Amino acid sequence: MIEEEKMIKIAKQRLGLEINNNWTDTANVYCYQESTADGYEVWVLTHDHREVNVNENVYYYDHDIADELFDMITQCNGDCELNIDSDTWDDLYMDDQLLEYFGESIDDIVEDNDEEGYGLTPGEIQKIKDEYGLDAEEIEETVS
Repeated sequence: MIEEEKMIKIAKQRLGLEINNNWTDTANVYCYQESTADGYEVWVLTHDHREVNVNENVYYYDHDIADELFDMITQCNGDCELNIDSDTWDDLYMDDQLLEYFGESIDDIVEDNDEEGYGLTPGEIQKIKDEYGLDAEEIEETVS
């Protein structure tokens, strides 16, 4: 099996995902925590941090945030700047989301390896073939 770090890197590359820990006004997606006036922690997930709609962009529970965030990332169509701090990224287990995406996209990743510059070696492609049960014919076309 290839290393998880490499799978995450490839998933980010495939999604066109750039994670920015420093606040910018140019991001496509913003995900952060805020405190309410009475001391509750809430999550904010929005495309525009200047126009937050409480009904649509604020979450009290974090259990839906990771899926919603990942949906927003994929809606950016390969060009996504995400403002999120590393602690929030970790709290939402977003690396797990990327690993799942890698597994779901493995056929296309193997097929596009050379064209997109993912950097998978023939040995890694063989390991992927074994792990994900890809057709040998498909792998041979990609490697050659």
